[in-house]
Amino acid sequence: MGIAILESLNLRQRKLEIVSCPSCGRAQVDVYTLAEQVQAGLEGMTVPLRVAVMGCVVNGPGEAREADLGVASGNGKGQIFVRGEVIKTVPESQIVQTLIEEAMRLADEMEAAGVSSGAPSVQVS
Repeated sequence: MGIAILESLNLRQRKLEIVSCPSCGRAQVDVYTLAEQVQAGLEGMTVPLRVAVMGCVVNGPGEAREADLGVASGNGKGQIFVRGEVIKTVPESQIVQTLIEEAMRLADEMEAAGVSSGAPSVQVS
């Protein structure tokens, strides 16, 4: 918990964060498997990116919208969000690959902007 507090205050380097729903009765996809596959595909990523993997259309869009990158899944497809906007809808079979591709694209943008390390933006004296 202490590390999360330091990261939220930009006093500790941020890193990749995967957010996933707890998979309730509304989940229409295997959220655990999707989240594990996305995490495995992004292993080693150093940018401070928040990725939301959500399994239903009830809470999914809100959480996905709040993340840098996210998916709200349901009815055999997933709506892909980038920085709060829906950029595309893909079949369920393409969710993981699409999230990984978009995460890599965002990481490239962040690295070009100088935020590849997620280094703190404040100085502690």
